[in-house]
Amino acid sequence: MKLKTTTLILVFSLLLVFSTAALILIRFSGKAGETAQIYSEGELLYEIDLSAVTQPYTIDLGGNTVLVEPGQISMLGANCPDKLCVRTGAIRNGSYPIVCLPNKVRIIIVNSAKDDIDAISG
Repeated sequence: MKLKTTTLILVFSLLLVFSTAALILIRFSGKAGETAQIYSEGELLYEIDLSAVTQPYTIDLGGNTVLVEPGQISMLGANCPDKLCVRTGAIRNGSYPIVCLPNKVRIIIVNSAKDDIDAISG
């Protein structure tokens, strides 16, 4: 009976390690074909292919300044009181957006690949 229990623990431990590694790789890997979309007041202003960006540049949206870099995008500055959008940091995949509620600005990343994962929980 001890051999069965030990084998079972080993199998589940290995399964847990491999599942965790796969989730980390999927969640943090930047994929080609990811496009950043910048919305202001619900209107799409910019659509940027992040895999095609070679040099960092900024976009001035009036109250917000967006920093576009190869493979990622972030809010560099904002004139809103709490600056949560700036503190969000750079995003590299579609896990979560950058949102500035006072200025009605939203930045999301969409993947143009049709056979990609629809959602990641966690």
